[in-house]
Amino acid sequence: MKSKLTIIGTGFIGASLGLAIRARDSGRFQVVGTDINRANAAGADAAGAVDTTSDNLREAVEGAQVVVLATPLKAMKDVMEIIGPGLEDGCLVTDTAGIKAPVMEWAKEYLPDRVTFVGGHPIVFRGGTGPDSADANLFAGCPYCVIPSPGARQDRVKDAVQLVQSVGAVDRFIDAAEHDTLIAAVDNLPLLLSAALVGCASRSQSWDDIAILASRYFGEMTTLVKEDTAADQDSFFFNESATVAWIDNFIRELYRIRQVLESDDKDKDSTLSELLEEARAARQKWLEGAVTSETLAAIEGAKVPPKSSMLDIVTGDRDARERAFGWGGRMPDRRSKDKERGKW
Repeated sequence: MKSKLTIIGTGFIGASLGLAIRARDSGRFQVVGTDINRANAAGADAAGAVDTTSDNLREAVEGAQVVVLATPLKAMKDVMEIIGPGLEDGCLVTDTAGIKAPVMEWAKEYLPDRVTFVGGHPIVFRGGTGPDSADANLFAGCPYCVIPSPGARQDRVKDAVQLVQSVGAVDRFIDAAEHDTLIAAVDNLPLLLSAALVGCASRSQSWDDIAILASRYFGEMTTLVKEDTAADQDSFFFNESATVAWIDNFIRELYRIRQVLESDDKDKDSTLSELLEEARAARQKWLEGAVTSETLAAIEGAKVPPKSSMLDIVTGDRDARERAFGWGGRMPDRRSKDKERGKW
């Protein structure tokens, strides 16, 4: 007899999970989908991402051995509060949210001790909107962060890992705070930089002329702001300190480049070339899947803070950043003077 697996939230990620599970592990699970957006539920059903759908959240989780929360971040607290009392003893509950610390806290507060919560975050390399964009191969080869709650049953943690592996992903155990610190650099910061570049150019009195001259560089750098950013805004506010710290670190890098450009050094052209080559080489290593603290140190020829101090450095500890980088997050003196929360 198949175990019941309920996916709450059948948008792009939820529907893709359903497709992957049904394609790769169909013998184990009867997949039930539910979504406050009825069109999403119907779309997931039509795409073959679920075996059946339910319009009632409590009924959807009744008797489920596994529950996957694939809702927007801001909805998860309410969903946990609603489903908590009706969950089966021993049920495995997991999620797909891009920020982990608040989700782990909500699980501790609203889910009963008789269930096991294991936080999850699939790191996917393309986006999509709704179940129509869902892809059974979305998770193939992708890192999938796994964050067991304190006291989690080890057999259920193993079940969570098996589920991750069954959709083709590669499990990566990580602490929630460390996850949120690091994800701010590669998820939150790029969108903010994209928006900042558009703002920088569009607020200029010459914007009309700038827009005419804007080429592929501007187009590629600002592509993120064309997407729906409502969900991303939630991740900013639930991960403020790490995001602000990475903004500080980015400003430090920009100021480093500015110093080169303003320098009277006759070799500044080669210095700038070296900076650009360092960035190109680091990006290539990332693309090849070989980025480690050691490889970055070799590429940059710079001190890479040990892992134990990284959290302090990027979560607002100014003294730690000063020790590691020689700059504590304050803008240098020569800086420019220019000026729905829903219920289920």
